[in-house]
Amino acid sequence: MRTIEGEVQALRPSLQLLGRFHLARPGAEAALPGRKARAILAFLALAPGHTATREQLAGLLWSDRGPDQARASLRQSLKELRELGGIGGAITTARDTVSLDRAAVAVDLHEIRHAAAARDLAALAGRLELARGDLLEDLLDLSPAFDEWLESERPRQHDLILADSLDAIEADGLADMKNTRTILRALDRLDPVNEAVVRLGMQLDHAVGDGASLHRRYRQLCDRLESEFQALPSEETRALFHALAVNREPPPARVSPVTAPPPLAAVANDLVPLVLVAPLQTGGGDGSLDSLAGFAADDIRVSLSRMRGIQVLALDDTALPEVLRRADEAIGIYLLSGNLRRFGAEYRASIQLADAASRIIVWSDSLRLGETEEAVLDAIVAKAAGAVLPAIDRDLDRRLSQASRDLHDDRAAYTRARLLIRGGGHLAAVQEGVGLLERMLESNPQHLGARLLLVRMYNTDFWQQVAGHDVRRFRELAEQHLQAAAAIEPGNYAVRIGQAWRHLRKGETGAARREFDAVLETLPHDADVTNICAMGFGLVGRLDEAERLMQRAFFLNPFPPSDYHADYAVLLALKGEHEAAEEHFVVSGESGLFYTAVRIANAVHLDRGAERMAPSLAHFAADYRRSWQPASEPALADVLDWIGQAVPLNPPEAVEWLRQGLRQMLEPSWPAAGDSGS
Repeated sequence: MRTIEGEVQALRPSLQLLGRFHLARPGAEAALPGRKARAILAFLALAPGHTATREQLAGLLWSDRGPDQARASLRQSLKELRELGGIGGAITTARDTVSLDRAAVAVDLHEIRHAAAARDLAALAGRLELARGDLLEDLLDLSPAFDEWLESERPRQHDLILADSLDAIEADGLADMKNTRTILRALDRLDPVNEAVVRLGMQLDHAVGDGASLHRRYRQLCDRLESEFQALPSEETRALFHALAVNREPPPARVSPVTAPPPLAAVANDLVPLVLVAPLQTGGGDGSLDSLAGFAADDIRVSLSRMRGIQVLALDDTALPEVLRRADEAIGIYLLSGNLRRFGAEYRASIQLADAASRIIVWSDSLRLGETEEAVLDAIVAKAAGAVLPAIDRDLDRRLSQASRDLHDDRAAYTRARLLIRGGGHLAAVQEGVGLLERMLESNPQHLGARLLLVRMYNTDFWQQVAGHDVRRFRELAEQHLQAAAAIEPGNYAVRIGQAWRHLRKGETGAARREFDAVLETLPHDADVTNICAMGFGLVGRLDEAERLMQRAFFLNPFPPSDYHADYAVLLALKGEHEAAEEHFVVSGESGLFYTAVRIANAVHLDRGAERMAPSLAHFAADYRRSWQPASEPALADVLDWIGQAVPLNPPEAVEWLRQGLRQMLEPSWPAAGDSGS
């Protein structure tokens, strides 16, 4: 994913995906391929690992044809690409896969993100200034499957550009005002109601003394929110405007206290988010459409009600007093609503999740759906139910970072712990979250959620950061919490996940698969559960099924966390897709000992692997030695023994692949004393 710099970069063909598809090469325009060939090139440029299977491409672009005809059409389009001047050499075809060599092509979306990551505001401004349209504006209506992918890819790419660009501007501190203004203007074109962009724009206006622009920017935001969503700007945006409008300093950012929270009280009920599910609107007059919308809302509520950590109410048949009563016990109230329309044989739906108090949209999506009611129902429920919990977590995480009073309520301890563990990204946050859970159980031993989250932490996440070579004590703690959780609620899905991992460690792969299958049947739309089960399937050697599930986890979760990429990287490494695995390791930023060990072993198969892994090797050695408890220096044999104990990897050949890769990479610099036959 690294951009080639300097003269080498200038010699590459360039691919423009924002706006209308455009392909150019140095000194001349490249011939433009047919629309289906263009779609293949664009999809590969944005696909994980820049690789797709032939089956995937045929289904994406020729789903209306028979398998033989679809494959023949795919072969013709690939032939067209390979023969294309300036780009053909970047396309690699194998028996089952097609890949794009990203190092050989400059892609506008990647160049934008690279400039943002490098904090090069001049380059970022120049590239964004050229972004004058939506993603692949001229490639709609190629096929229903491609249209569906494009409709979901557009908001995802917008979010990535916005997040990276805002990070670059904030790191600059508004010092480069000229380029910052150009960047903000481009971001406003991408998302006219993004309040973070508007707030930075207001701060820039205030810094240069342009009060008229400040007021105009804020009024445009108010008008857009009102016309499109019947909503007001957030409290944070309103407070900033009023502070700047009277020439005062903006309100200081609130920072979470680092001191330990007060002792937790024993309470019967957690303070958790409340989700109000409204009926999907249809416009009336179409009985079958009304019925389908009703089924969708019902299925969404059923799916959400199975997820731990939220409460769910049906807005259409719930009395107001009950809503108010539940609201008093909620850490936040969210409204899930949407509409469903039919245009000829095609269905379209829009879904949004909003903070009920501020009416700020925290997630939304538009769907172009299939022609059968069953497919429409499945797609709507999967998108809505899959996105709700990640979107709420993201919103609550923002509130946690602002030291919200509600999140420090004793009853909110479980939510705080879950957010710290999931989003902290460093050992101190994980330790604080685990400490909160343990203290909760001291006052309330029947808290099932705390038990189950600790099972997961002690089995995987926690020991990766603090245990190093010795996982036995954490496994004992995980087993104790699992037994207690099973006594509280034997059939709970998370209990079954814990039992599946227990089976894996005993080598009982058949029993583990049955538990994973049962969990997926119960919670088909929970992205985190899907990812966990996918990793389980990968560890027992069901690699194709694991990859399918991981792709579904990315589809369900609009804000996939870093561990999704790290887990996917492990899977790709096991499948032998080593370069793609390294790309996902880079994207993930995960530095746990197990992930780093797999990354190092995978690098044996990379070009210049030892050179590229030098920082990771140093990081792994330092972290491993820091976690080593005996007085003696850890030897290479200790590392290899640890990795064999760390994860229940099957079949045995996979464990040996991991151990041999580690041995080859670590041996030149690691003491070999005590290395006897490992």
